[in-house]
Amino acid sequence: MSHHEKKRGRIAAEAARRLVRGGDIRRSRIGAARRLSREWVPENELPSSTDVTRELSRQRLVDDDDRSGGLTALIGDRFDKIAALVRPLAAVRLDATRHHAATLLDVTLLSFKYVEQRRPFDEELLTASLLVEAGRVIDRRRAVEAILNAAAGLVTPRTVWLIEMRNTATAYSDGTLGHRARHRLVAHADFDDVMLLAEAVRAEEIGEIDHMSLDEAVAVLRALGSAYGDAQSHDTRNY
Repeated sequence: MSHHEKKRGRIAAEAARRLVRGGDIRRSRIGAARRLSREWVPENELPSSTDVTRELSRQRLVDDDDRSGGLTALIGDRFDKIAALVRPLAAVRLDATRHHAATLLDVTLLSFKYVEQRRPFDEELLTASLLVEAGRVIDRRRAVEAILNAAAGLVTPRTVWLIEMRNTATAYSDGTLGHRARHRLVAHADFDDVMLLAEAVRAEEIGEIDHMSLDEAVAVLRALGSAYGDAQSHDTRNY
C-alpha cells in the first residue's frame, strides 16, 4: 500500500468517527484531513464518499440486522448499492427530546413503511422514500443534488423527480409554495405520490413508530424489481 493510500485510509477512518458526532461526509473529510495533516490536502488525496461509507460500515455503525458489517452492500447489485447509500444515516443522531426515533435512518425506515402500507407495489416511490434523506449525510447544504449524483444509474427518472420535488410538496402542504409552482405541481401526473412522500416524513409525529429494518426494506424493493422483471419477460415472450 502506497503512502497516499495509507494517508487516505487514515483520513477516511477519522472522517467516519467525525460523522458519528454530526455533520456530513463532505465536512467530515475536510476536517479529518486538516486534523491529521495539519495542512491543506488536495481533493485528489482525500478519501471519496464511498471510502468514508465503507469505513463507517467497518466501524459497525450499521443496521443491527446486517451480519456482514455492511461491506457486502458496497459491492452487490443495484439494491445493495441503494442500501449502501442509505446505511450511513444510522450515524445521524436525533434530539431525543423531539424524536421517538434515535437516528435519521430510523425516521427514513418509518417513512418507507408508511409509504409501503399505502403504495405496496410502487417500487419507484418506495425507492424515493428510502433515498430522499440520504444526501444529508453526503453534503448537508446540497443534500438533494448529492444523493441524485450518488444514485445516478440506480434509479429511474420518475424516482429522481419524486426526490427532487419532495421539498416542494412539503412547501405545498405548509402553504408556503408560490402560485405558479403550486399549479405546476398539482398538474403533474405524480402529484398524489409526491404528496404521500412529503406526508410520510411525519410518520413518527403521528404515532407510527414501528418500522422494518433496512435489510427488510431493501428486500421489498428487490422483490418488486424481480416481479417487474418477470412481467417484462412474460410480455416479451407474448410478442
